[in-house]
Amino acid sequence: MAAPTIAVTAPGYWQVAAGSEGEGRDYSAWFISHGIAFVGGDQQTQCILQIKAGDRIALKRGTSQLVAVGIARECNGVVAGQNDKPWLMDFDGWELPAYCYVDWHPLPQPLECKGFIQGTVSGIDKTNIRETVDHFLETLPARASYDPEPQCPAKITVEQILDFLIDNGLRPGTAEDFVQALNRIRLLVNYYWRRVQDPREVREHETRTFLIVPLLIALGWPEHQLKIELKVSGGRVDIAGFKRPFFRNSQGAYNLQDCTLLVESKGFSKGLTYAAGQGHTYASQFPNCKVVIASNGYCYKAYCRTEAGFSDRPSAYLNLLNPTEAFPLDPANVKGALEVFRLLLPSSSFD
Repeated sequence: MAAPTIAVTAPGYWQVAAGSEGEGRDYSAWFISHGIAFVGGDQQTQCILQIKAGDRIALKRGTSQLVAVGIARECNGVVAGQNDKPWLMDFDGWELPAYCYVDWHPLPQPLECKGFIQGTVSGIDKTNIRETVDHFLETLPARASYDPEPQCPAKITVEQILDFLIDNGLRPGTAEDFVQALNRIRLLVNYYWRRVQDPREVREHETRTFLIVPLLIALGWPEHQLKIELKVSGGRVDIAGFKRPFFRNSQGAYNLQDCTLLVESKGFSKGLTYAAGQGHTYASQFPNCKVVIASNGYCYKAYCRTEAGFSDRPSAYLNLLNPTEAFPLDPANVKGALEVFRLLLPSSSFD
């Protein structure tokens, strides 16, 4: 009797986008350094869970750039999974719970490669792209090792936040107002995600008006010490906080030396990676500005001024929906919710 024929399945080919660079969400460095690809959304999750060991993957940027190629691999007994990596549940405020492990072969620099389609993850049927992926898999070395995944910090309760704020200058009489404001903000954020759904529809004017300013006022900022869309060289500061009321003197000059806090607001679809750089540029015009904040209305990245200026690494991170003791993506180096609240208090800015 002839031996049974064993079918050999050819590897699948997939394209994966690492966020959206144009919206400040380019995660390609995270993909490559951790040997992984991750996505959010129901449709994208269903796609990435279909990836099998040996499948070939193109890491793309937009529809015309190739950043890296890779081969799906097994790790800890699985190739792909979802909802079991806490650090992916708050990736700068985004839930990106589905993933697959990949041995990446990074390109020295992005390559123009026509033919990718719109979307985060999908199969590749174009011969030219498949051949390009195969070529670089054969000619470029795989990354030798991968960085360990971040260990998520402990969560912070509202009671801990209140105790901390009162210890740092919040009037006990306003604590109830703060809790009410925090609850309203959380409800509105959840409404935007649940009912509006498309993050592009929640723009920075809405996050600033309905989410950020109410939090600042609840923390004790007087309205006449907050200037909205302050015109400066090179643009407009979204929110500027002053240690005394904003005014123009008899010579026609504004009291910019009293500005201690700058906030750059972004819409839900925008990442916070590049927003801080814009704020740092504006801060050069305010010699006494101590803190620059980048926020989409519920996530806050705080950058503190040092003698060397502002670092690209945030000093602290806060997600109002999920406050934690440290930044989930860099818990060893970046503080968490309580430090952001301290930096947002008027008493911290006025010292």
